[in-house]
Amino acid sequence: MSNGFIFNETSDIVSIATFNSSNPKTGDEVQTWIIYKHEPPHVAIDTGKDSIICGDCKHRGKVLSFKDALKYANILSNVKKKALLKRIDTKREKGLNSINVDRRCYVTTWQAPLSIYKAWKKGNYPTLTPKQAQKRLAYKKVRLGSYGDPVHVPLEVWNTILKFTLGTTGYTHQWKNLEYIGYSKYLMASVDTSEEMFQANVLGYRTFRVRKKNEEVQPNEVGCLSDRNARGTKKLVPCVDCMMCSGLTSKVTKDISIIQH
Repeated sequence: MSNGFIFNETSDIVSIATFNSSNPKTGDEVQTWIIYKHEPPHVAIDTGKDSIICGDCKHRGKVLSFKDALKYANILSNVKKKALLKRIDTKREKGLNSINVDRRCYVTTWQAPLSIYKAWKKGNYPTLTPKQAQKRLAYKKVRLGSYGDPVHVPLEVWNTILKFTLGTTGYTHQWKNLEYIGYSKYLMASVDTSEEMFQANVLGYRTFRVRKKNEEVQPNEVGCLSDRNARGTKKLVPCVDCMMCSGLTSKVTKDISIIQH
């Protein structure tokens, strides 16, 4: 049996579930990947095509032409300037004409997402109907959007395939878009400030807020259990053993916060 399967596909996006995760942060949740089909993930971030799966997430960075990137390099420190110039040369050698700068997303696109993309291109993942996917995911815990924003999978697809799971975790940076309000059922609104937290709460979302080290949790928040520094312990509590970040389906009603790392 394959280690994964396709559970949704459009002209531009393929959505894939994979098993047996070795990610220590999440633990062995089923991982779901929302992948742009026409370019490898690490290339799509330099062309801007990652917007098709990530929307207008502020952590995507910005795409500059090489001409503009060279101008941008002049305002950087010598070390950062040298690194950017080297990246520009590498991208040019690969036939690109633009480059991503200031990307803050934690996903390293040339690692797991690229591996999933290559396996898909080789035809390693069978396509299942939503009902078939529902059976494969029954009694499992599932992470929505290991890469890519889960709102780019139709809500009715999630509703079907997740019907018999033991729980889910997931996040969205598209919470301001009222078109996606129904996804609050499964997803935490990813926010970076207390103001954004309150805005998302008004829209009906629970939130996951990244805060600075000197910021306190708000009265309606609890700390993420994977935040070992804040908890003063070396023991990591993986997502699969916590499952608080499951939107409105969670028994936990409080919002979640973690110190920026």
